[in-house]
Amino acid sequence: MVIGMVRNLKEFKFSLLLLFSSALLLETIGSKNNALLILKKAMHIFPHNRELYLHASRLYLKNGQVDKAVMYWKKAAGPENIGSFIYWLERYKKRYPPDNEPIKPTAQSPSTPGKNDLEKKWLAGQAVSGDAGLELLEKGYIEEALQFFLQNLRVGKTDPFLHFNIGLALSKLNRHEEALANYEKAQKMGLNSLELLNNKGYSLFNLHRFDEAQSCYELARGLAPNDYTILNNLAACYLKTNQKEKALDSFLGAAQNNPGDATLENNLAMCLEATGNTPKAIEHYERALSLAKDTQTRKQILINKINCLIKQKQFSEALAICEKLPCSDQEYEIWGLRAELLNELGRTREAAESYRKALGLTG
Repeated sequence: MVIGMVRNLKEFKFSLLLLFSSALLLETIGSKNNALLILKKAMHIFPHNRELYLHASRLYLKNGQVDKAVMYWKKAAGPENIGSFIYWLERYKKRYPPDNEPIKPTAQSPSTPGKNDLEKKWLAGQAVSGDAGLELLEKGYIEEALQFFLQNLRVGKTDPFLHFNIGLALSKLNRHEEALANYEKAQKMGLNSLELLNNKGYSLFNLHRFDEAQSCYELARGLAPNDYTILNNLAACYLKTNQKEKALDSFLGAAQNNPGDATLENNLAMCLEATGNTPKAIEHYERALSLAKDTQTRKQILINKINCLIKQKQFSEALAICEKLPCSDQEYEIWGLRAELLNELGRTREAAESYRKALGLTG
């Protein structure tokens, strides 16, 4: 029995040593991607081996993918203090400066806050000044912009900003796997800007790779601690990874640094609601309503507030708000809410009529 245990222990050590040595050999001959594949296999077999994660982190650093380096470093060393990676990033940028200075990035307007869409998915554009492809992108001709960028690539023009722009166009077309590949090419060429990290995080989030998206946003926060978009997107990742207190801290930071923003107040209210603090959530819904300018945004915030009141079993208050909402026959969600509330209050006949409208049976 003892002999068998010793043999198994030797096999364990040999297997780990073999995989680790293979990864080192592949790295030595310049095949970093294959070395990473070997390390991932080793980490799957030996998930608690710290050295494997540290080595993977170092390889991703050499590959220019700072966000992935952070992710593997956290698995080895814990989630706190990414200062060493910020330091490395500054050194890397000095060592491999871009050939062209980027123009100031701009952000799209945020979408209306939705109940099932806490993240504010801003896409910040960054491109070489004077690029006609960027002009097409800004005017909404996304497919045409993508073809312009790809044509530049086909004729041999290649730089990190071109791959970034290709990724940006692909992400706007919801082709996030392809976008991600181009962001990683840009990183390998030395581009690790705030905009790249934000947009890469956006694509990862849409692919439901929340841990990786979180690493992007955490690194971006290190570069811009008070950035509105980064804090909002990071909070969305924390919610998806069930780190509600961290999500709340991020939303609070964003709201404090950007007072007077209805969407942020709405998102903060939704986060408070998710953490169970519904009375405080109601306060922030009220604040969001006082700040909201357009009708559609106000309506969505009111619907969010109604749902929060329902959680508190404040059915009469929720119905009072619901009754004030302008409601056509096509507003099925509002009719459905009204029906549920009337039913809870015992007004079954009125509830039946609202259910009928919620199902579209108005003829």
